[in-house]
Amino acid sequence: MGTQTIDASVMRKHLSEVLDAVHDNKNIVLVKRHGKVESALIDIDTLEDLLAVQDPEYVESIAKARASKEWYSPEEVFGDLWVD
Repeated sequence: MGTQTIDASVMRKHLSEVLDAVHDNKNIVLVKRHGKVESALIDIDTLEDLLAVQDPEYVESIAKARASKEWYSPEEVFGDLWVD
């Protein structure tokens, strides 16, 4: 994942390519207007991750899981999806 900056006027001309860069490469695109960064485009999966981290219950569940002495193998977690 990388970060790129683009002027709004350039983005208008190349919107499809900008959206592809955001989606395919998980890039964050910062959008400048009048020389100042005003907005950002991010992939929906990245947005969901950012929103989840802001959820206190989610953060607490991660802390509990890390403190737990229970460990699961990749096979237990992913089942048939796990390829060694």
